[in-house]
Amino acid sequence: MEASTSSGHRLCPTEGPSSNSALDDIRGGFDRASQRIRSLEGSLRFDSVFDNREGRILDPQGPFLQRWNKKFIISCVFSLAWDPLFFYIPVIDRKNKCLKFDATWEILACVLRTVSDLVYLLHIIIQFRTGFIAPTSFVYGRGTLNKDPVAIARRYLLSYFFVDVLAVLPLPQGSLASNGLLKTVVFSQYAPRLFRIYPLYKEVTRTSGIITETAWASAAFNLFLYMLASHYET
Repeated sequence: MEASTSSGHRLCPTEGPSSNSALDDIRGGFDRASQRIRSLEGSLRFDSVFDNREGRILDPQGPFLQRWNKKFIISCVFSLAWDPLFFYIPVIDRKNKCLKFDATWEILACVLRTVSDLVYLLHIIIQFRTGFIAPTSFVYGRGTLNKDPVAIARRYLLSYFFVDVLAVLPLPQGSLASNGLLKTVVFSQYAPRLFRIYPLYKEVTRTSGIITETAWASAAFNLFLYMLASHYET
């Protein structure tokens, strides 16, 4: 059965075995991504971080969040490079004169985007367990850490929560059938991601001074940022 996209291109007839095989590959990629996220949790020692008697609240100046914020920034930067891969999925079948989806690019783009979404979702969960220092507490001297879960949730819901939800929605994976919609979705999610990266980057560099621990890693990271910015300028 043939279909058409919103841009007027005719889609190629779908074939049962090949589409089922592609879906199986995508499911396998999701399973591997989930295993990597679980291994990441183990490497960051979540059990030891949350195992305390202070209501299981994280210190924003603690070493765990300092390491996590650096990893999250790097993940967000790479996710900005993964999203354009969705533009390589629709290809022209010159033999049948129709538009089809490249299964290899589809699997690669969906798996990479899903991994970055899972990392972002983990960051949202951590935000609900991250304490904060109220500005009014500095009046009485050194600021005190607010560990009230209700106050933390209220503060996050009224600040960056909806921006984070908009950035983590798997919209590119669900808009492959329409090329025009895909462009709008991919570029519209750049705004909330950049909006979250910049203040977090300023906070990390203010507290620790650097994102990476070694000089060569810092040079590679800055070079990647330059190449990414140059790519979107062109």
